[in-house]
Amino acid sequence: MHNVMLILKFSYIVVVLTDLMTLSQKRLIDYPQKIKIYFSLISTYFRSTNHINGVIYVLKDVRYLIVFAKVVEGGSFRSAAHALDMSISSASQYVSKLEESLGVALLYRNTRKLSLTQDGKAIFGVAKKILELYSDNLRDYRNVSRRGGSKLRVAIPAILINSRLVSEISSFASREPDLHLHLLCSDLHNDLIGEGIDLAIRLGDMPDSGLKARKIFMLDRVLVASTDFVRRHGLFEHPRDLQDAPWIGLTMRPSSRTFIHRDHGHFKICYNPVAIVDNVEASYRMAMCGLGLAAPPRFLFNSSDGVEEILPEWQLPPLPAYAVWPPNISVDSPVQRLISYINSQYT
Repeated sequence: MHNVMLILKFSYIVVVLTDLMTLSQKRLIDYPQKIKIYFSLISTYFRSTNHINGVIYVLKDVRYLIVFAKVVEGGSFRSAAHALDMSISSASQYVSKLEESLGVALLYRNTRKLSLTQDGKAIFGVAKKILELYSDNLRDYRNVSRRGGSKLRVAIPAILINSRLVSEISSFASREPDLHLHLLCSDLHNDLIGEGIDLAIRLGDMPDSGLKARKIFMLDRVLVASTDFVRRHGLFEHPRDLQDAPWIGLTMRPSSRTFIHRDHGHFKICYNPVAIVDNVEASYRMAMCGLGLAAPPRFLFNSSDGVEEILPEWQLPPLPAYAVWPPNISVDSPVQRLISYINSQYT
């Protein structure tokens, strides 16, 4: 019974706080006098460690209360399960867990009907109020969301700014007039969870990070150096000749390269870079200036820039490009629509 009273007290405080937030634009003098008393009650209530622990305990039961309210409103577990898009067995289990946590029976039930116990009637008043708060606030959120449109934060490597990918993202955004797109461009990996990013495009093999990932295209690369660099260092005949040559390294990539030859298979080298940058295009620009070797995407390479391809018969393996997103993104979200759109354009 103690838990029942705890829920009643806590839920009354929840209702009061919700009303206060709703009325926050009014003057305090317009509030009923009892609201001021509730502030004192809440302050005293939360100073108690036991009550704080109890509130944490009660919060675990809020979802059970919502299911319980739906069962009573609909008159059956079947109607509640249908309304909440869950199985009948889950709805029944939630109510059983609520009864177990409270230590009282809330419903008398058999295969054909159910009825409220006296404790159930008391708890239903609380559960109904919580359900109304939940439904009203969820409806308000959806209305605001529809009016304001969806917000989508997308992070891509800066090297892809001049690639086809940005064109595809722009095309997708133009098809979604209510979409507010925020595009972040950096060759360093963003922290999706910490920075609130909905979707990232990442290059290279994906570590096991707990994020969802889908390969969407492959990025061809080419080894280049300036014409002046080749003149100073001579022609390279095999990847082993590149190990001691000046390289421009990348912060996000290891100082090694694997080359593939149609007849001679794979050959891997390691090198000590003369410079390290955190931007792929910057490495290409430095290669144009004759500082060292670089391996930009093929779409960036242009012989008119004063650079030439090195060892064209030995190819660098293409980098896979992955769409990466948090695991709890819904299937009908703009994130999933964008991923599907990009994938369809590259296949």
